[in-house]
Amino acid sequence: MMYDGSGAFWAAMGVLSFMWFIVFAVFYVLKSLGISALAANRGLENPWLGWVPIADLYVLGMLVGSMELFGKRLDNLEIILPVSMLAGFLLVWIPFIGQLAWLAITVFFVIFTYRLFEMYTDNAMIYTAVSVLLCLFPVFLFIIRNNQPLFQPPKSGNN
Repeated sequence: MMYDGSGAFWAAMGVLSFMWFIVFAVFYVLKSLGISALAANRGLENPWLGWVPIADLYVLGMLVGSMELFGKRLDNLEIILPVSMLAGFLLVWIPFIGQLAWLAITVFFVIFTYRLFEMYTDNAMIYTAVSVLLCLFPVFLFIIRNNQPLFQPPKSGNN
């Protein structure tokens, strides 16, 4: 009988998959704890929505309220965030248009991330850069979960 090493390969793939699952689960818990705590500290209704995919974007939008994007004020971020994420997942399958849409949504989310960290820490640029480059957004949400906002965000709908 000849040994081709495929058993070792599949065993390694199983271990690697399990490790990725553990990392994903830990990041999910950190993100959810961070969002829920921030929402509870701000007195937002239903902070438990931080544990629900897509609804967590709604809560993040409520936390930030509104922001400026290339000179245009965006209100109702609680609606814009989940809709843009869903639109990105749908549009990405369309050649060229999908890539442009995903690039625009990525830029939007990076600016949104900076705005969120700007509200809760003095190190917004560092937190944003490390969140984007090393995918540590959930870790930083967990770190700032008990911080009070440095400034009160404008209410959605105000100009």
